Amino acid sequence: MQTQKAILVKTKRKIFALHTGNHPSIFESRGIDFREIKEYTFGDEIRKINWKVTAREQSPYVNRFNEERALNVLVVFLVSGSIYFGTQKLKQESMAEVLSALCFATLNQGDYLSTLFFSDKEEFFHAPTKQTGALERLVDAALTLNPLSKTVDYTALNHYIMNRIKRKSLMFVIGDFYGDVDLSALTARNEVYAIMVRDHFEELPKLQGEHTLIDPNTMRQSSFSLSGSQLKAYAKKMEEQDARTIAHFKKHKIKHTKLYTDEEPYEKLFELFRG
Repeated sequence: MQTQKAILVKTKRKIFALHTGNHPSIFESRGIDFREIKEYTFGDEIRKINWKVTAREQSPYVNRFNEERALNVLVVFLVSGSIYFGTQKLKQESMAEVLSALCFATLNQGDYLSTLFFSDKEEFFHAPTKQTGALERLVDAALTLNPLSKTVDYTALNHYIMNRIKRKSLMFVIGDFYGDVDLSALTARNEVYAIMVRDHFEELPKLQGEHTLIDPNTMRQSSFSLSGSQLKAYAKKMEEQDARTIAHFKKHKIKHTKLYTDEEPYEKLFELFRG
């Protein structure tokens, strides 16, 4: 597994590289009161460049605002035994990379960041902060927590957030999203994004023959004799499960993406926010 330092170095390098391209930020601020567009002059902030107008006019233009208000951002890391799996790297490690990117972008913009690690109960909560020093602690928590024997309770998650987070927030939920996924209560007053992290092998396993498997959510051990037809039935059930989850996201206007453990998260996140 990567170290906290390695993930932070990669996060900053990748986001900086994208920042210097055509993307001023991972996500644009929603907490602003827009006034006008004006031609760029020396001293204007580069992050306020209006890229569409700039491209059309072939000259840099920036957005001007009456007031800027910091966003309230909540990053939710779903803790379950199933994230302790991966062929390229653990899903837990990929989720830590996503968390690192989102937290770094939030703090780099000067917005308020809250972070929640949740299974069927609070595992760890970091209160709202603008301090960049929190980033190391959060990435370390994502990498070192023990998810085995834990499972996500979405009803408990909804109840916890609605009672704990009172201000309208931009919410990012990171997990592998197995089970009966329900984030509907969160969308009533928040803008919600879901980042689904998976490994190709768990969706299309190649395990014919006798095997002993351990359920990481319960740590129960079972022996199986797996045939090609059983694996096809399993893959079909996985597709049906994901179809229900995606339908839920679409119904409640939750923007979402799927990230595999052999993929880098940074471009996927930019594509999600641009969409």
